[in-house]
Amino acid sequence: MDIKHLETFLRVASLKSFTKAASELFLTQPTISKQLSDLEKSLGVKLIDRTKRSVSLTKAGEILLKYAKDLQCLKKEIIDEISAFKGLEKGSIAIGASNIPGIYILPQVFSFFKKKFTNIYIKLVISDSKDITASMSEGIYDIGFVGTKDTTAKLEYRKFLDDQIVFIAPLNYPDTILINHLSEYPIILREPGSGTRNHFEKTIKSIHNPKESLFKIAAEITDTESIKNAVKGGLGISYMSKIAIKDDLKNGTLKVINIKDMPMIKRSFYIVTRRGKTITPHVQAFIDIAQQWGSILANDSA
Repeated sequence: MDIKHLETFLRVASLKSFTKAASELFLTQPTISKQLSDLEKSLGVKLIDRTKRSVSLTKAGEILLKYAKDLQCLKKEIIDEISAFKGLEKGSIAIGASNIPGIYILPQVFSFFKKKFTNIYIKLVISDSKDITASMSEGIYDIGFVGTKDTTAKLEYRKFLDDQIVFIAPLNYPDTILINHLSEYPIILREPGSGTRNHFEKTIKSIHNPKESLFKIAAEITDTESIKNAVKGGLGISYMSKIAIKDDLKNGTLKVINIKDMPMIKRSFYIVTRRGKTITPHVQAFIDIAQQWGSILANDSA
């Protein structure tokens, strides 16, 4: 069994597409098909059912997928363990981050880090907190930055930065809204799985009967900047990390509104690593710089 064939199988299974897998792996589709055919012959079972419109795994394929993920994780750990002996001259860091740290915090961290460690390559993937923690559990990223904690024993969390979730509105909205009047205003929600949405909904449920409708939902949007633009355009109000609207408040393009009788919604961001996995020198260096930057932001917002 060829490990490269297993990696090809993993990409096809994850992307559910021969075309996308070929593009990611810089291979031709005939090469992809040949590698999977060779893998099926070596195992003596059919792994993938392929039609013109879809790719699906057979039962044997589903079993192999689990082990292929474990093997990919083990391969990465081997490379990282060996890299630990190479110091900080060369290396790479795969980072997964939820929207707020990924868009509004980490770019500044990258700038500081690259000035000091010019030959270390950084790859950043931005998704919601739920996806990032799932990928961290599978060993896909070296570090994660998220706004919620998962219960899995595979991960370790250390606090990175405290934040506050606030209501934002167009400039022509009132400065204060009674909580019982919120239903009069259309609201834009974040997507399920978002750490911001999770914290917001927990607060709402603690003070309001969830069986009753408190909001008039205007839209559900996954991108933070798109939400801000929708609010500026008058689509409705929304809730957002205070960190994400720092420049908007400074430029006077959005306002924070007070919801009377609603408690302050606090949340924290966390640095996530895999429990028991060796942290290489360049990954530790990145964590140290990220924590220093988190302290600077905390002092600025204090």
